[in-house]
Amino acid sequence: MTKRERYLKALNNEWADELVWAPNFDYWLQVNRAEGTLPEKYKDMSRNDIVRSIGGYIWNRTSGYKTVRDNSIKELWSTESDIFIHEIETPLGTIREVYCKTEGEHRTKALKEHFIKDLDSLRIMKYIVEATHYEPDYQPAYEALKETGDDGIVLHQVFCVPFIQFAKTDAGYLNGYYMWMDYKKEVDSLIDLYFQKFLDGYKILTDGPADVVATGDNMDGTMISPDIFKEYAIPFYQEINKIASAKGKLLQGHWCGRTQNLLHLVPGSGLDSIEAVVTEPMADIELSEALDMLNGEVVLQGGIPAVMVCKEGADDKEFEKYIEDVILPLKGRKGFILGMSDNVPPNADFKRVEIIAKII
Repeated sequence: MTKRERYLKALNNEWADELVWAPNFDYWLQVNRAEGTLPEKYKDMSRNDIVRSIGGYIWNRTSGYKTVRDNSIKELWSTESDIFIHEIETPLGTIREVYCKTEGEHRTKALKEHFIKDLDSLRIMKYIVEATHYEPDYQPAYEALKETGDDGIVLHQVFCVPFIQFAKTDAGYLNGYYMWMDYKKEVDSLIDLYFQKFLDGYKILTDGPADVVATGDNMDGTMISPDIFKEYAIPFYQEINKIASAKGKLLQGHWCGRTQNLLHLVPGSGLDSIEAVVTEPMADIELSEALDMLNGEVVLQGGIPAVMVCKEGADDKEFEKYIEDVILPLKGRKGFILGMSDNVPPNADFKRVEIIAKII
């Protein structure tokens, strides 16, 4: 059985003859390569070849569509000192978001000003969404499948639950929740637009060659309550599942926040698997508990909290004990893929990632 066949079996919630280990260290690689701090042996290697060299399975995210907007819309990017300004001009007016640097030039930027601030900017965002559509662009997926070969799977991780798009990205959670409470009808009209547009996008992606379509939710039960999840997430997942299953594709959710209050709602939600699930010591739930809450119906990909591969989070002996006490007892359990929760940080001790395959 090839790694690809074994990985697909595991994602389909079937028994596989060994534990699939799918590391995600894209952020670690991006930052260390840009800052010139990548270990010498990896400097000329691709991301996928590094996965191969450490004995992992490739979890290869790629694009499969392009975004097309009406000619009446104009996007502008500019910089002022250490901030990055993104403006979108429309016939109804202009909205803008602002990013700032965090830990350094090549690190993830913080979104400090959001597009939607009031009802006027919400109305402009509706215009932008209505004037947007998606078109197929499968070449990146074909290339990803070729470079992945039999060593793993290829997926599209894109659109998120429409409520999260509004509340987290467009408006920011604080302002987003105030607007949702004060102007629910207007907010829901934007969310409904996203719902239909994102489904159109998934129809395009499921017609493509990738194995899996995934939502980019960054799901976090601290910000998304069970009631909101039921109202906005489950209907969205179920509609994507109808589209995906009709084309023989699997649906995965990116659940990288503290989600212990939502896991019981996942079975029957439409998700086939959830990925980057965070457990102790970064969330108040043990890995075995999280698996039990999924009732054997939904696959969990995760198990190694990011803090465990950092010296600040554990020493070498504590890390190896974590693998032996928490991970090894789960070998042979259906519905479990060993992965990262969520990503290997730039300051990680990568030797810990390297030895996982040997330990398991």
